Amino acid sequence: MLERDDEDGARDPYYIRASPTGADLKRLVAKCDDAFLVADQHGDLPDLAESEFGLYVDGTRFLRSLELTVHGQRPLSLSAAVSTDGRHVAADLTNPDLCHGEIVVLRGRTLRLARRLELTPSGLDQVLTVESFNPAPHELVLMWHYTADFADVFEVRGMIRERRGELYPPDLDKALARLAYRGLDGTLRVTTLAFTPAPEKVAPGFARHRITVPPGQVIELRLRITADQEPAPDRPRPVPAWVPDGDPTPSAVQVASGNAGFDGWLARSWADLRMLGTATVHGRIAYAGIPWFVAPFGRDSIITALQHLPFDPDLARGTLRFLAAHQGREEDEFTDQSPGKILHEFRRGEMAACREIVFVPYYGSVDSTPLFLMLAAEYLRWTNDQALLAELAPAIEAALEWMDHAEYLTYASRSSRGLVNQGWKDSHDAIMHVDGEGAAGPIALVEVQGYKYAALCGVAAIEDARGRPEAAAQRRAAAATLRQRFMADFWMPDKRFCALALDGDGAPCEVVSSNPGHALWTGIVPFDHAAPMVERFLSPELFSGWGVRTLGTGERRYNPMSYHNGSVWPHDTAIAAAGIRRYGFTDQFLTLVTALFEAAQHCEGRRLPELFCGFPRVSGYGATPYPVACSPQAWAAGVASQLLAEMLGLEPDAAENRLTLTRPVLPRWLPWLEVRGLRLGRSRFDVHVTRGREGAAVEVLDRQGDAELVVRG
Repeated sequence: MLERDDEDGARDPYYIRASPTGADLKRLVAKCDDAFLVADQHGDLPDLAESEFGLYVDGTRFLRSLELTVHGQRPLSLSAAVSTDGRHVAADLTNPDLCHGEIVVLRGRTLRLARRLELTPSGLDQVLTVESFNPAPHELVLMWHYTADFADVFEVRGMIRERRGELYPPDLDKALARLAYRGLDGTLRVTTLAFTPAPEKVAPGFARHRITVPPGQVIELRLRITADQEPAPDRPRPVPAWVPDGDPTPSAVQVASGNAGFDGWLARSWADLRMLGTATVHGRIAYAGIPWFVAPFGRDSIITALQHLPFDPDLARGTLRFLAAHQGREEDEFTDQSPGKILHEFRRGEMAACREIVFVPYYGSVDSTPLFLMLAAEYLRWTNDQALLAELAPAIEAALEWMDHAEYLTYASRSSRGLVNQGWKDSHDAIMHVDGEGAAGPIALVEVQGYKYAALCGVAAIEDARGRPEAAAQRRAAAATLRQRFMADFWMPDKRFCALALDGDGAPCEVVSSNPGHALWTGIVPFDHAAPMVERFLSPELFSGWGVRTLGTGERRYNPMSYHNGSVWPHDTAIAAAGIRRYGFTDQFLTLVTALFEAAQHCEGRRLPELFCGFPRVSGYGATPYPVACSPQAWAAGVASQLLAEMLGLEPDAAENRLTLTRPVLPRWLPWLEVRGLRLGRSRFDVHVTRGREGAAVEVLDRQGDAELVVRG
């Protein structure tokens, strides 16, 4: 493998290349199980170098390009959209002026070309409907232009391989084209294009139809694209959704409000979460994002499940079961695996099979394990699912054993191909000292100690549920000790803020960053230290107007166009907002809620991307896009859910059959909110919330089950 050197001279083998090729083209993104599609607004996969367009299955691009022409010209786009289920693409096209020499033989906007694409788990079905509005019949030449490169998604991202497998010559028939590649992993990958009716000609790189469309009539052309692998990947049957005892007909939560923009944002976000939520034998787990992270993750999938837990506990259940099934079992330097660790990233594809990348799976994540414990505890609070708790008991014990190896959780990669930084900011240059120099490990991140604190508190509640009060007391004592030491080591008195991290010598990285917002979220920061932190989060140094910057504007490495050193990540801002809300700073919380809501209104389809640039907000314009951001992205899609839960002040206690709404509050642009089907254990609630001068009023519209709903001001 050849690595890339960035401008700092630091090696970053997993760098995602930002290419100008096709950067301005609108993308239509669809996903079905482990297949995904990136098309343009014509429904084409444009034949562009260094672009992510294509049809992918199991981490391989099975079709690099597919373009439709009419008489050698590209049609004009009328409209394009992706269905709410994320599997179907509709593109309506028309013809330009079609000429023979300088003579127009068919005027523009005479034909309607309706393309309907349906993504399947193993390919793509496409129907092209040609309708003529010309007064006389006209012969048309339609051509499909296609290529396949069978590139691993990491090659598409920019990694350069020293060698590849063998690409075979195309195998052509009167209505078929087969493109094949045998990878270095020995797997034969085949893309088959089946045309109905049979074209006039099928040749390497194109298929040609010659048709005559009578006036007012319709002709239909079909193209089925299948992606096959030999040997076929193992795909066990997914498990059904969990249903609480006595609740045989679970229904989806429904939300309506007095703001159509908020309703649209929530609908878009929940549709994206359904699309990214992928069925496995262990249940559903959210894949991290399209196109670069279509795979199970530890941190990303867990945080997404936490964000959406009040509205879809089944996603959390599947995430816990999947990650427990793939928990670390042994010491392995190449994958940074240790017994009890929760994985970071799990990839399929040729490069993973050949171990050219470490994600096979890879365990180089210092935070996935405490986050796993946090999710287990929070899931129990919402469901009281004792059966799953018993099933997860060995995984919880193993995770605790790994987490207990030292008071602070630290990381230092043992793998020659592993990640240098192993928190959520995993860019090679994301952790630094105030002079801009990179910090040497082992690194103790500020937010990770908060995760450990919350995990210990959560496990104490789990121990209580298991009837082990002594173990619970032990965990609470450990959490209290950690909290006391944390403030002594991480607090920067001159900046009245928490340091980003401690380096391997225990010296603080005294830079201002967004990471301490996660510490507020977990509750590790004492109340008397919260106010100055909140003030700084809302200052121009960190707050761009759209969200919280990952790094303060005064820091040496600040760059608003960087991945982790000055950009704004919606999920990061939402976590900071939840932390600010926890400490009672309602106005500041609503400021961040409003910023994210308004950012979403400026995004196409109200879809928040993975991140955007951290430039200051300019009135009348949206946030500046980041060029290679995933969209959709799971924890960006989870932001609306997390903020909704925080506005309602949801505090579940399924074991005691009580759901508390603590200090519910709505922003000025949201006069009322109605949630139907909110579940706690076996019970359900329908509630109506109305904004008032002081907080919000709650009316219970319906209750099913014996749980109590309490409103606490």
